[in-house]
Amino acid sequence: MELDVMAFDPHTGHLVHIEPSIDAHSWSVREQRFAKKFSAARKYIFSEIFTWLDSSMEVEQIAVLVSHPKGRDELAGAKIISIDELMAKIRREVMECGIVAKNAIPEQYPHLRTMQLSHNGYYKVL
Repeated sequence: MELDVMAFDPHTGHLVHIEPSIDAHSWSVREQRFAKKFSAARKYIFSEIFTWLDSSMEVEQIAVLVSHPKGRDELAGAKIISIDELMAKIRREVMECGIVAKNAIPEQYPHLRTMQLSHNGYYKVL
């Protein structure tokens, strides 16, 4: 079993585990599958991945699904967001960086930097 996205922001201390899925399973099957993934993350995150972090740290867990049904905000104890909600959040945060000439996203993040160029422009907002 693999964990899809694990991230730690050393500036804020935010630790997040994201599990995306485009499955068409029933909610009961999803509940079982995601419970297994989120449980594995809680078990291994501090012993295998972020070994230097305090194991009592809170881990935000997010299930990214094709859709986010109204009234259903959790899956296996994790927050549900849709792919569109995730992409809107990324787009919004990239656009908040402004034009590339004044606040370029570092080149080690080529996809985000490309988004910044396409949404904000180099010298002027498009």
